Amino acid sequence: MKLSRRSALGLGLGGLAALSIGGIGVSLSRTAPRSPRAPLQALDERQFAVLAAVADRIVPGDHRFPSAWDLWVPEKIDANLGKAEPGLAVELGMGLLLLENAVAALLLDGRPATFTRLDAEAQDETLKRWQSSSLTLRRTIYKALNGLCTATYWSSPEIWRLVGYPGPGAHLGVKELP
Repeated sequence: MKLSRRSALGLGLGGLAALSIGGIGVSLSRTAPRSPRAPLQALDERQFAVLAAVADRIVPGDHRFPSAWDLWVPEKIDANLGKAEPGLAVELGMGLLLLENAVAALLLDGRPATFTRLDAEAQDETLKRWQSSSLTLRRTIYKALNGLCTATYWSSPEIWRLVGYPGPGAHLGVKELP
């Protein structure tokens, strides 16, 4: 099927309208506050709050292991994004806002609430839906967030000690971390 100029314009306007509605959804829905404990380098406060909520669901901690929040995982991710190519932070930030968007959640999942306002169980279910979504964009955002959170968490020296890993360089005779 050949796409006419008029059809393309209609699709473009439809896409613009959808993004506008999504933007309204973001502006009308309130993100549960989660303040950073260090100056932000790449994300804004709303994006940071969503990232913190996601990190706590991906690596919640337990009686033996600290949570992502305890290890400052969201702040570490933001600091690393601040050193990366700027487009990466912009794209990740947009993905976080899409996850937070109540209008998108209503249309795609039937839940008219922002991610940060959901309880832990509903957040877990939302992340599972994103992980196995038929939409490539949602799966890609989930993979990026999951990878960043788990890599940042498990690269923390505090975790190394808990699992008995002496740290990089131990095989070269470098002493264990203090």
